[in-house]
Amino acid sequence: MLEVLTDPNGFFKRKINEEKEWKTPLIIVAVMAILGALSAYMTMTKVMESLPPEAAAFAGVGAAFGIVGAIIGVIFAWVLYSAIFYLISLVFNGEGSFKRVMEFVSYGFIPSIASSAVSLYFTNKVLSGIDFSMDDPTMIADMILADPSMKIAGILGIIFTLWSANIWIFAMMYARNLSFKNAAIAVGIPVGLYVLYTLYTLKIFGV
Repeated sequence: MLEVLTDPNGFFKRKINEEKEWKTPLIIVAVMAILGALSAYMTMTKVMESLPPEAAAFAGVGAAFGIVGAIIGVIFAWVLYSAIFYLISLVFNGEGSFKRVMEFVSYGFIPSIASSAVSLYFTNKVLSGIDFSMDDPTMIADMILADPSMKIAGILGIIFTLWSANIWIFAMMYARNLSFKNAAIAVGIPVGLYVLYTLYTLKIFGV
């Protein structure tokens, strides 16, 4: 499976001639969901430490919702990316089932596993220095985003996203029988918008 990271063209060229297989895609998504749940749990734990005892019980419910939301968010991202790539590929008369697209797109999330692990480390580092007892949530959010560690994590996240995009280009080439150029357009539009949005939120250009 690691071949997809170093030779996505060869990987999907071979994979397209095999039967659809859901075990590996589900494992990839499950690992991402676990990391997302850990991040949500860690964040809520930091918040609860600063709350009075009478509010802790309610915060625990919030933590549970946060964990479930993180898991659902990963699954939603998988379906959303697959759907967007599929819909854009219709413009280029792509051929191939949506199920195959979902299967192949899942492999592009492998770099995101490393990205999530890095983000988890930096998030824990930043949250440890934040005073959540402050009454202004906006100020807390600004402090988190202003931390250099979050900018580093964001930049690394962009690099891993571009790595994923490279995998998705070849995934769409074979899943939807597209040329490299058309597959690059189908993947490049949504990924490019996501990268620009990330740069904006990180205030890389001082915006």
